[in-house]
Amino acid sequence: MRGFTSSCLLATLLWVTGCVPGLRINVNESGFSNSPPYEVLEITPTLIAEQPSSHPSTEGLVPLDLHNLNEYIVGSGDILQIVVWDHLELTNPFGATTRDPISAGQLVAADGTLHFPYVGVFKAGGMTVRQVREYISDRLSVVVNKPQVDVRVASFRSGRIQVTGEVKNPGVVTLDDTPKGVIEALNERGGLNTTASRRIAILIRGDTSYEIDLASLLSGNSPAINPQLNAGDIVHVPDTGNDQVFVLGELAKQAPVVMGQQRMSLTEALTKSGGLDRLTANDSGVLIFRRQPNPQKPALIYALDMSTPSGMLLAGEFNLQPRDVVYVKATAFAQYNSVINQLLPTISAVFQIDRLTQ
Repeated sequence: MRGFTSSCLLATLLWVTGCVPGLRINVNESGFSNSPPYEVLEITPTLIAEQPSSHPSTEGLVPLDLHNLNEYIVGSGDILQIVVWDHLELTNPFGATTRDPISAGQLVAADGTLHFPYVGVFKAGGMTVRQVREYISDRLSVVVNKPQVDVRVASFRSGRIQVTGEVKNPGVVTLDDTPKGVIEALNERGGLNTTASRRIAILIRGDTSYEIDLASLLSGNSPAINPQLNAGDIVHVPDTGNDQVFVLGELAKQAPVVMGQQRMSLTEALTKSGGLDRLTANDSGVLIFRRQPNPQKPALIYALDMSTPSGMLLAGEFNLQPRDVVYVKATAFAQYNSVINQLLPTISAVFQIDRLTQ
């Protein structure tokens, strides 16, 4: 009985240690037909040089140009201060001398119309301030000799955008005669929260959403446009949930690593996780799993041998992307020890049985 039990134990031990668990991936292989497709690529200097740009597309957006100031277009809700020089009865027909410009101003109605004495009701919405002034002057010339008219916007109310998400004071930003971009809108609402993404902001215009390269705008390390905002736009700042890289395997600490506004290399992600485990990590087996934006394309698995100087240099140049999974394989010896540790209770029990059957 003892010999039979020991033989069974030995056979089991040999079988299990010959099938040591571990992630087995070979360069240039692909996934099986009944599993999600993937492609394995070795990280080389050529691959590093061909890394695609991570800048989101902003095609169709107009960059903010503070040097090109267009005339303000009057809209519904705006309040205009209209002054006819030497004719107080027209400038302030109610006769109050203490009224502020807003309360004494002329409101542009919801349909864009405006009423002014001796001019009547006319469509001011869609006109520039200069055009409103010229229109009133022309109509007043019938009753006033060479009228001198001045028009300015006392309160801008027609053009509004919403700022939502991880900003200190989410709310409405009013557009005025000074053009505003995404950065200006965020600053006006108090800036970003500590939990805000430093990588992207979302600009929603009608039925279209654009990813704005917030990282480049904040850091200035690479060119990116600050889109000029239009009335009705929504600027949304997400949190860092989609800015994480997941570092797993034989490391000092397995945990998500949040990407900041700067690029994150493989070396940086491993360092922030405490580095490779000196006893169990296989530095020649570092893998990066990446889903492609197009679900019809196979996922990519990048393989790197960091046991060589060139591998260490390449790790510092390989840029990670959000939601990447970095996996550090274990050495064969570490895997063997893991199996042995799992079998030790069983081995001890078998030896106890053998002693009892003597």
